[in-house]
Amino acid sequence: MLHKIYLTLFFGVCLFNLYAQDLDYSLSDDSLVNHYASMKRAYYATRTELVPKIDGKLDDECWQKVGYWDGGFIQQQPRQAKPPSQETEIKILYDDKYLYFAIVAYDNEPEKMSPLLGPRDDYTVGDIAGIALDSYNDKQTAFEFNLTSAGQKVDLMHMGEYGWDFNWNAVWDGKTSVGDSAWYAEMRVPFTQIRFANKEEHIWGMHIWRYIYRLSEESQWKLIPIDAPAMVYIFGELRGIKDIPYKRNFEVMPYGSAKYLPEASDKWKNGFGVDGKIGVTSNFTLDYTFNPDFGQVEADPSELNLTSYEIFYDEKRPFFLEGNSILEYNSGNDMLFYTRRIGHAPSFEPDYSEEDGENMSTPDNTTIINALKLTGKNRKGLSVGFVNSVTAREEATITTANDKITEAVEPFTNYTIGRVKQDLNNGSTVLGGIFTSTIRNIKDENLEFLTGNSLVGGLDFEHNWQNRKYYVAAKSFVSNINGSETSIARLQRNSRHYYQREDADHLEYDPTKTNLSGWGGEVAGGKRSGKFVYSGELEWRSPGVDLNDVGYLRQADYIAEDFDVQYRVNKPRGILLNYSVKLSQGHKWSYGGENIWDDMDVYIKIRFKNYWRFNFLVDRVFNEINTRELRGGPSLRIDGTNTVRVSLQTNSQKNLMLALNKNYIRNDDNISKEDSYSFLVNWQVSNRFLLSTESVFANENNNNQFLRYKSIDNKRKYVVGLLDRQTFYTTLRAEYFITPELSLQYYGSPYVSTGQFLDYRKVVDSKSYDLTERYEDLTVDGGLLMDENNNVYHDFNDEGSFDFTFQEFRSNFVARWEYKTGSTLYFVWTNNRWQYPDEYSTSIFDALKGIKKAKSENAFMIKLSYWFSL
Repeated sequence: MLHKIYLTLFFGVCLFNLYAQDLDYSLSDDSLVNHYASMKRAYYATRTELVPKIDGKLDDECWQKVGYWDGGFIQQQPRQAKPPSQETEIKILYDDKYLYFAIVAYDNEPEKMSPLLGPRDDYTVGDIAGIALDSYNDKQTAFEFNLTSAGQKVDLMHMGEYGWDFNWNAVWDGKTSVGDSAWYAEMRVPFTQIRFANKEEHIWGMHIWRYIYRLSEESQWKLIPIDAPAMVYIFGELRGIKDIPYKRNFEVMPYGSAKYLPEASDKWKNGFGVDGKIGVTSNFTLDYTFNPDFGQVEADPSELNLTSYEIFYDEKRPFFLEGNSILEYNSGNDMLFYTRRIGHAPSFEPDYSEEDGENMSTPDNTTIINALKLTGKNRKGLSVGFVNSVTAREEATITTANDKITEAVEPFTNYTIGRVKQDLNNGSTVLGGIFTSTIRNIKDENLEFLTGNSLVGGLDFEHNWQNRKYYVAAKSFVSNINGSETSIARLQRNSRHYYQREDADHLEYDPTKTNLSGWGGEVAGGKRSGKFVYSGELEWRSPGVDLNDVGYLRQADYIAEDFDVQYRVNKPRGILLNYSVKLSQGHKWSYGGENIWDDMDVYIKIRFKNYWRFNFLVDRVFNEINTRELRGGPSLRIDGTNTVRVSLQTNSQKNLMLALNKNYIRNDDNISKEDSYSFLVNWQVSNRFLLSTESVFANENNNNQFLRYKSIDNKRKYVVGLLDRQTFYTTLRAEYFITPELSLQYYGSPYVSTGQFLDYRKVVDSKSYDLTERYEDLTVDGGLLMDENNNVYHDFNDEGSFDFTFQEFRSNFVARWEYKTGSTLYFVWTNNRWQYPDEYSTSIFDALKGIKKAKSENAFMIKLSYWFSL
């Protein structure tokens, strides 16, 4: 059946392309990129002695008498290289301390403007205008400052081709106002908030843009074509800035907090700490934090993990987000620096007996004593990033009827990360390196299962040519971990490695080792711009490589190749605004040469002129040999899988946006399958009030779900089951903005998952193509799970059922007031509850209702921070 789908897609794409061709443009996509990349446009800033009042009105004398206004914007979308529907003008002034920007965004239909208030750094809400400065003039990095028409700030850093770091938050001032025929933006940006070489006269890259929300129209001072392989290298120039006196930046932000925990034995917790920045030079900054508190940060989403892989959670803590892009070293799904390792949950959980009246109190996370981060780039193109953090030794307290016992759950630990990158050929070539170190001071015998120290080092290279149209890149890294025999044996056995796999002749499990080392990397290349783009990649991880002390490694022991080719059209035609068609294929082998994965997919993305979106994916997994499913047992063949994914989204510029997604997955065994649906609603109730909700329902049958292993006749036998699982969760967000600086936000997410095992089987011939030879049925008799020889694999009477119900609810309410630029007052209420009921719930809706029976944990916190600069 699948070959018919691919054939239909092929002819459909051909006809679709003939229909969608647009011959009205004089320049091809590649010529357009080359034209604007080579075109020079410059603005000359003017020094002023007259200082504007930042109120968004632009009625100050300096805006009337000093400098000049510049316009001539050109449309990028929806009709690239055409004149915009509305004109925009910009003026730039400066003095010894600040840059001043004024933007006039004309609009001949002011009543239709969208003065929507949203959270800081949300550039998707309402009209917006701003400016980006490549103050390093390295053609790769830029600092961007934007204001929405409602006055909300959006600031970010540009990194590399199309990398944006919205977590970078500078301290600057900006206001807007709305007139009869335009809206106005006024900004004051301290020179201390951007980084540049200390010299007499400056030439910086500059990009100015404006977005009209109701028209989905973006216009730019100098056009960056949609198909451009990167942004910053096509920027125009900002000239005229001279004789800026260097001032060392020294920012201090102390905080105090009080937390009330009504359900805890120790109900009150107070905290005090300090964050800040020190300008080491004009282009290097040292960030520091002592005893940080991240109580205002939103909780992670709920998920019940039945796989052997670790769940990856996004970073949400401000210190580890801001300016972190320079420290990134990612390869595929893996990364050498995963900031969530710092301050993670304690590694050890002591035994205690609730039946005997004992209870345990343990920290949710290890305490970060301090952290330092140095980042910057010098005038010769050398980027440097350095992080050092120390976390405390943590203890759990076990309370018995007669005593209190403390037991160590995490050792004192030091983390160090260093990163360098050198630009060559005006940023077209980049050489880089990274090292990470984790050192644990293990003095407690019960923590001997943790490794003592790890070192990871890596090199990377990238070269671009023909206006960055083509590229080649390579990365290679090595890891070396030392520890006790217990810790290294545990490391070899964990899900990233599974050295104990009985059918892996290339692996040797050695419980006496005190060291584990390995390497990994990738080589990639391709074409980034034009209608046709393509890329290929070879990626590898040796069996012993491990990054997870301060990085993230999903799996070791593989060699993989991927290749994809994409055809994309960004010129409107008929009902279409743009579309793309992408064909991808991939193969994967273990280090022993076993072919463990083959797949191919076609992905179509369409955007219509009414700004609706439609996505369609067809994927075929031809072969899968899963080396992880049996948790250290032999590799398991999984029959081929067909996947179809469809999504439809309405116009996101409307007050009400809807999106529907459907996943359809069928396995060749005619048993395993999945049907899932998600429904998203974004409702702009008013200019200040936004409601959004996403609901997901998944119904899954998995014929290969690992359950346990059992030793029979001194041999491990592996048991799998046919799992019938249903999962439902929904996320509700409500955001009300009284002013751009004062907001109320609520987040709530119930999550339930139920699973029932319909059949049980033992693995006989794990790689057989024949399902009846791969598995042998097990039967349940008198509460015992047995094979035909009466060998017992599980005692349901004593060990319980495999069926499960998991229920969780997470929520938080945050009132945030930036009462002074850079200074914030928070009030936070978090409410969490979860449980594993003893009984399996046959109804997902009954399981959802049962959440209210779970024990509730509340926390109320007030946190006040005050920013000042010395």
